[in-house]
Amino acid sequence: MAVKTKVSKGFQTVLPAPVRKKFGVNPGDEVIWTIIGDEIFVRVRKKGGEDPLSELIGALPTQEKANATREIDATVYGVR
Repeated sequence: MAVKTKVSKGFQTVLPAPVRKKFGVNPGDEVIWTIIGDEIFVRVRKKGGEDPLSELIGALPTQEKANATREIDATVYGVR
């Protein structure tokens, strides 16, 4: 699914209705923008809910324990 929005003069944009509905985005949820290289990744952290990336942790067998949410948060917030 590809959905376009425009950025206003005040540098604001809107989460399109199909995105809000598919991911259950509600007022009070956080939208997290992660810049990796020349790309922007957007994810939603539900207010008071569990991070959806946490469901992926441990989904594939690996030699070491990985915490994708912690790695992305380290990139976003600069803390490890």
